[in-house]
Amino acid sequence: MLKNKFKEVIKNLEENMSDEKDLTYAKSQITELTMGYLEEIGEIENLYKQKVAMCEHRLDGLEVQVQRLDNEIFQEVETNELSEDADLEPIKCPYCNTNFFIEFDHTKKEIKCPDCKNIIELDWGNFEDDM
Repeated sequence: MLKNKFKEVIKNLEENMSDEKDLTYAKSQITELTMGYLEEIGEIENLYKQKVAMCEHRLDGLEVQVQRLDNEIFQEVETNELSEDADLEPIKCPYCNTNFFIEFDHTKKEIKCPDCKNIIELDWGNFEDDM
C-alpha cells in the first residue's frame, strides 16, 4: 500500500512539475521522508518484539510460580487427608526452596520433593536429649 502511494505521489510530481531541478529536489525530499518513516516503523517493530519477548519471559516465570503453588496446594490437600493426630514436620527443599509438610516418622531417611522430584535426606536428630 505504501509502495503504491509512493509511486502515485512521484508520478503526480512528474506530471505537475515542469522544472527538472525542482522535480529532482521534490523527489529527493519525498524519498528522504519515506525512508525516515520506514526506519521509524522498523524501530517501533523492534521495540515491540523486545516487549513481547519480555512478556513471554515473565509469563514463563509466572507459569513456574503457579506450578509451584499448585504443588504446594496439592501437598496441603494430601496433608489434610492425614489423621488429625499426625505430627507434621515442615520441609524446605534445598534444591528448589519449595516448602511442604510431611508426617513425622523417624524411620524415614529420605523423601522426594513434590516439586523438583529430587531426593532430600532427612535428619530427624535426637529429640530425646531435649526433654
